[in-house]
Amino acid sequence: GARGHGGYGWRYGLMDMSSNINPLGAPRELIELIKECVDYGCYLHYPTELGDELRESLGTFEGVEPVFTYIFNGATEALQLLFMNLRPKRVVIPIPNYSDYLRLSKLVNSEVRPVEYWGCGDLTNLIMNEVTPGTVVILSNPNSPMGYLIGRNQLLMMAEELGRRNSVLIIDESFMDFVRDNESLIRDSQRYENIFVVKSYTKFLAIPGLRIGAVYTRNNIGELVPTWPVNSIAEYAVSRYMGRAREFRELTIKYVEEERSRLLKSLRELGINAYESRTHYFVIRHEPWLGEELLKHGFLIRDLSNIPPLMKGYFRISIKSADVDNKFLSTLHRIIQIKH
Repeated sequence: GARGHGGYGWRYGLMDMSSNINPLGAPRELIELIKECVDYGCYLHYPTELGDELRESLGTFEGVEPVFTYIFNGATEALQLLFMNLRPKRVVIPIPNYSDYLRLSKLVNSEVRPVEYWGCGDLTNLIMNEVTPGTVVILSNPNSPMGYLIGRNQLLMMAEELGRRNSVLIIDESFMDFVRDNESLIRDSQRYENIFVVKSYTKFLAIPGLRIGAVYTRNNIGELVPTWPVNSIAEYAVSRYMGRAREFRELTIKYVEEERSRLLKSLRELGINAYESRTHYFVIRHEPWLGEELLKHGFLIRDLSNIPPLMKGYFRISIKSADVDNKFLSTLHRIIQIKH
């Protein structure tokens, strides 16, 4: 696609190693709730006006009151509406980062100041050199696509300094449920007026086609929420499942830790430069032809050349089931043998 996002691999029978949804797949109980909802015909009725059932269940899952929880049709919609409301004069983005941040900045005619940051060192000092009143700093934590994690205390220090400069911090925590050391600022967003936490739940729950996102903030942004922000099927199933989601989160993290270690080790043994990551996806660097060669063998990996400062030869790979990962490694081994 033009923006490099998903939605294509399954249409052509490809094994989509680029998709960063949960490698365990959707939990069985959630699938049963989706089927139950369809059987009941809930799609014949309107969802709640502001996603009220989801506000309650997601707020409980995150340990905050529903009044601080705002529901959207995915995290990308939430981010777009936030940008259109805040209309920042300047946007500071640590790069590499999620490519839509740049698109959204341009959409509202903001001046964009990228700051190169690879997960080490004092990000706050780098950021503050670019901050003027009315600035929005936006970042993903864990980072997409690199997978590094920024500590909560560092981000709170950044938010406090931004507050002194009349500026805002937007944190995209769409992959926080994949890491054991939870550095979330969702609860802190109740205390800081200049913190907005955006989160996608459909990656963790492996139902990206149903689109569920949320914003956590003490600011009243209810007018930003579209009437009926999510469909009836998504609201019915997910709101009833979230009470059991903590156990699924633990299973996910355990699998990710084990399989990531195995996959990274195998890739490096093949001579592929793989970056450390705290999540279920990671960045590799190899010859630019690697993506096309894998495509010929039915595997799709994410070309990152549209994410500055990355270039041709940078790719993102996501962990899948052990069987799929083994097939991928075997194919990769054959390709590299032929090429070399």
